[in-house]
Amino acid sequence: MGFPSDINLPSNARYYTFVEEKKKFNSNYDITWSFQYKIPSTSIEHSTDTGNDLYQLGFATFLTTLSSPISSLPGQYIGDTDPARALSGGKLFTEGGNAMITTQEEEFIIVEERVLSGTLVKIAFDTTGRYALSGRDSRPGIEPEYLHREALVVRDYNSDVVLNTPLSTMSTTFSSLSTDNFRTLRFRYANLGRKLYIDFRDTTTTTYSTLTTVNLGYRLQDFSNLDNIYCGFAFTTPVDSTNESLCATQFFLKNFHVEGYEGYEVLTETVTSAQIPVSPNTNYSTVTNITARNITTS
Repeated sequence: MGFPSDINLPSNARYYTFVEEKKKFNSNYDITWSFQYKIPSTSIEHSTDTGNDLYQLGFATFLTTLSSPISSLPGQYIGDTDPARALSGGKLFTEGGNAMITTQEEEFIIVEERVLSGTLVKIAFDTTGRYALSGRDSRPGIEPEYLHREALVVRDYNSDVVLNTPLSTMSTTFSSLSTDNFRTLRFRYANLGRKLYIDFRDTTTTTYSTLTTVNLGYRLQDFSNLDNIYCGFAFTTPVDSTNESLCATQFFLKNFHVEGYEGYEVLTETVTSAQIPVSPNTNYSTVTNITARNITTS
């Protein structure tokens, strides 16, 4: 099937990843993107098992410096780039340059570079929550007992999990990924990676509701290549199972739209405010021993 043996999916699994390579944006400025999706309840084949898994589906959207999804992994990775192929740092190679050097535990040795290569941020909607798990090649993550069904998971450029929360704790109207009508999701990457805003709206309204605001906790101003940012999307069903009945049969995606600044320059402008007028203090002398009397006139 073309991916590592530790990813277990049935023969009818479906997965894909794409990058909008026609436009690249400068992440020194806000990047806003949105899309509409639909997972009809009739497309979900519920499992006859007595376990917790009813169906497995995950989709994610991301910002990346890679113009094509090189060796993207399905299953619990929901289209992440295989760390054996591309990492946010430099790999050590043998003298001939045709083999990467690993540790005794067969983990790749990474040399920190100030060139960002790979995913800037990734937001995943996962019915199993398994996108938050730790994984191969020392990938950081949570332990299985902290999984949430119908979860929102966010990873940063180091692949660290910065958000792992059930949808039901964030919204009463968006507690499940399944929807019979198109739902719009909107994302805004702001202030050089310090903030991520996630909003949504259903077809019955034109007003967005805030799903969550994520403090990403970093500023990437010291990295180069921040003006080559592409936006992408990934989908997989099931997420981690050999049970074919856990696949969602239908998933619809449309109106993928991205806005941002396209250019290499970082434009700055000094804004000065008008001078605030100041009223001078006036000195007054205090007069004492003054009396008053009534004067009667006829």
